[in-house]
Amino acid sequence: MFIPLRTDVPLRRTPWMNWALMLANVLVFAAQLARPDLTKNFDLNPRDPQILHYFTYAFLHATPLHLLGNMLFLYIFGNNVNDRLGHVGYLGFYLAGGVIAGAAHVLSDSAPVIGASGAVFAVTGAFLILFPRAHVTLLYFFVLIGVAEIASMWFILAYFALNVVNQFSVMMGGSQQVAYTAHIGGALFGSAACMLMLALRLLPRDAFDVISMIDRWNRRRQFRDMVASGYDPFGYVPPKRSGPADPNQERIQEVRATIAEAMARGNLPEAVKGFMELRAIDPAQVLSRQNQLDLANHLFGIEQHAAAADAYEGYLRQYPKADQADHVLLMLGLLYARYLNRPDKAAPVLEQATQRLRNERDIELAREELAKIAGTAAR
Repeated sequence: MFIPLRTDVPLRRTPWMNWALMLANVLVFAAQLARPDLTKNFDLNPRDPQILHYFTYAFLHATPLHLLGNMLFLYIFGNNVNDRLGHVGYLGFYLAGGVIAGAAHVLSDSAPVIGASGAVFAVTGAFLILFPRAHVTLLYFFVLIGVAEIASMWFILAYFALNVVNQFSVMMGGSQQVAYTAHIGGALFGSAACMLMLALRLLPRDAFDVISMIDRWNRRRQFRDMVASGYDPFGYVPPKRSGPADPNQERIQEVRATIAEAMARGNLPEAVKGFMELRAIDPAQVLSRQNQLDLANHLFGIEQHAAAADAYEGYLRQYPKADQADHVLLMLGLLYARYLNRPDKAAPVLEQATQRLRNERDIELAREELAKIAGTAAR
């Protein structure tokens, strides 16, 4: 048996909406113990489905173990989904997941259903799309007891496949005590909804979501096909320069290699030292996309604000269409406005950020900062 304990995805803010939903489930179960008639009055009965019951059934549970299992999965995977969707968005997503899961059960079964598992499966489906490269720590016990870390993608897919197999067994005449179709419907809704939101840029993209992972796989596939068709990636011979050789070019290459090695080892102080030297030699130098962004963020974190702004500027100049460019614009505008006292530079950057950002919270932050700049100018 496997029990998930935690994931390795860091949180950017407190997921209090997920905690509120868990608390609501616990409180409703306590009410069920005091008033057993609540279960019959608010479950979802396919023979007489009521609109209200599509919402209420997902907060009812049959036993403490039923509640504990659902809340454990909601805690493990829901915190990060809450973090990405925001509190209001996560609440709407969770309730919609419960409704879709309930509808899937009503269309396929005649037995009344209760439990949050359909909504929880929607959350795990969302986690699969948003964090496919994350890892989950599992507690296992067969003959031995221990912990193991595996890719969350395989854990979620295996759990989904188990429900599909069990539902197929039920269709072949097996007994059923679990609403497998609710689980399947919730998971399909959660994954499809998040894929759509990422594709339409309703959710901010990052380098770790499933669309980015597919894009990288496709680029690797294209490269392999090119090599298989005869392309030699090492056969390029750069043209000879007509002018005198740049005396700094050799040193630039050495410093860039030092920075790349330091970043690979996670030695950010050494990378910053090399980056400062590189910029002193040639201010137009820009690192690879991820290294440039990581160094800019680190410089901001250690309060090297001028250097951070310079690094963000280089990132935007070299990678204007990168997935993170909208958030870099926001960070750069806040740097100029709050830390470098350069409202003349902050205003146009923040204006551009409001046009490119998709997250309402980030857009509101940029607008608030623009209002402060305008108010200061008026005085």
